[in-house]
Amino acid sequence: MRRIRNYMIKQESIGDMVKYGRFNPSSEITFQDKTGVYTHKINAGIADYKDVYREKGVTYLLTRNYRLGYVGLEVFEGSENLGEIFLQIDYELDEILGKNGIRKAAYNIIKILDQYIY
Repeated sequence: MRRIRNYMIKQESIGDMVKYGRFNPSSEITFQDKTGVYTHKINAGIADYKDVYREKGVTYLLTRNYRLGYVGLEVFEGSENLGEIFLQIDYELDEILGKNGIRKAAYNIIKILDQYIY
């Protein structure tokens, strides 16, 4: 699994917002690797810590918010969203990630949460 360090996050255009009937703009992540340029609509908040990884054509976006105490993982292949998981309550985090799991290395959290996506 390879970490993507050079990415850009921006809000979607007003045209897309109107097209999809949203009152608030969605965020989009864009990055480039050896296989091309990718853009995905994401659920991550602006204040979230984000880690992006790629493996075998699959993109993993891990979001963590230490202040609010939640972890989320979104998984994409090409332009398709394969799934996502969101954990917020302390006992959910402790049960799945272990004690202080939110502070584990991003790679390790992705490997644990990925088994709940498929």
